[in-house]
Amino acid sequence: MSDWRWQYSPDAEHVIGGLTPGQVADVEAAARRVTDAVAVARIGAPDDGQEAGSRLKEHAEGSLIIWYQEWYLRDVVLIMRVQHLGPGGEGG
Repeated sequence: MSDWRWQYSPDAEHVIGGLTPGQVADVEAAARRVTDAVAVARIGAPDDGQEAGSRLKEHAEGSLIIWYQEWYLRDVVLIMRVQHLGPGGEGG
């Protein structure tokens, strides 16, 4: 199992404030999938300290878009912004 994790940046209120519980569940499920993918992509990547993090990236699934950064020094995906245009939850 990977040590990679994800967190909201700067905090949940700024990133997911105002979303419904179903939309938040969609965001958190997508954040886990993104984090798992980043962890796999970083397997065997040199940790020379030269590159602390990635540029801002985006991931889209249906009516959800997540903007995130990979912070290599801490093995964390920072969820910076989300946009959810659907009802959310259970495939919504």
